[in-house]
Amino acid sequence: MQAPYGDTVRAEVGDDRLLLSRSPVMRRVWQAIERAAPTDVSVLLSGATGTGKELVARVIHGLSNRANREFVAVDCTALSATLLESELFGHERGAFTGAERERAGVFELADGGTLFLDEIGNFPLEAQAKLLRVLQEREFRRVGGRRLIRTNFRLISATNVDLAAGVRAGTFRGDLYHRLKVAHLALPPLAERREDVPLLASHFIDRKRMRLNRPWVCRMSHEAYDLLMAHDWPGNVRELENVIEAAIVECTSDTIEASHLALSRTTPTATIAPAPYRAARQQALETFERFYLLGLMQRFRGRVRPVAAHAGVTPKHIRTLLRRHGISRRDFRGPLPMRLPAPLRAGGTRS
Repeated sequence: MQAPYGDTVRAEVGDDRLLLSRSPVMRRVWQAIERAAPTDVSVLLSGATGTGKELVARVIHGLSNRANREFVAVDCTALSATLLESELFGHERGAFTGAERERAGVFELADGGTLFLDEIGNFPLEAQAKLLRVLQEREFRRVGGRRLIRTNFRLISATNVDLAAGVRAGTFRGDLYHRLKVAHLALPPLAERREDVPLLASHFIDRKRMRLNRPWVCRMSHEAYDLLMAHDWPGNVRELENVIEAAIVECTSDTIEASHLALSRTTPTATIAPAPYRAARQQALETFERFYLLGLMQRFRGRVRPVAAHAGVTPKHIRTLLRRHGISRRDFRGPLPMRLPAPLRAGGTRS
């Protein structure tokens, strides 16, 4: 299904979490989500920390035929090899010291639903072999148990490391890697989708100001927007969310100022591959136009005529540039409505 509200990708996944973007690269990710969600194949999500891998996993689950069943998430970095096996398979009473009662593992809990294994690159080799067997046979035994237990879950895994490099280095099984990546979605860092920064900032302000008991905070100054746009966002969307949350707490008026943002001023740099003069010049021009437009649209809150007057060109020329670079005036006009029509809510009934 096509993402609603024109070119804006917006999918609610519960707990007031929203996949939100107007970036062309994220629209391609959305199209890949639409293709993968109903197929029930294993999905591997790759991307840096903070790019929203669990959020995308929940969207896939919400758009699948398993949406009304459990979504079970496991952080593989938080468990030792011994605890990981018990977490996955469960255990019988007396299976090891401290096992005072039987416990179902996530393979059982996710039966009929979706199992999300976050940071699967941290799986020990021995555990990788056991996971592969469960994926192949769809049955397992609890730790200390003899009874075979059948399970039917859809696996979505995520990693912030290069699993293919792990296969070459012998730290990750090649057969498991190929089993995991039947569908592969690579999530871009926020630095590659800077046009989403004002959209996300507006969303976080609208979502968090009431929770933080700061109802009067409702906008951001153009100097603050300039600072956000100039930042490289090594922590991606998660970092932006934390920065906005801290700024709301610091703000005592209705407007977040640059002084409220815990960021150092940096300048984004365009990486231009070696190319003939004309091609390199065109690439540099497009990069300049994009950032220039984003800055002015933030400053004048999406109003074309003031932008044109400031730039010394006609409103028609500004509209042409906006279309060329895929920038929408709507993204600069304050908070957006946050709820989707029922067909796209996780667990909803699709038409």
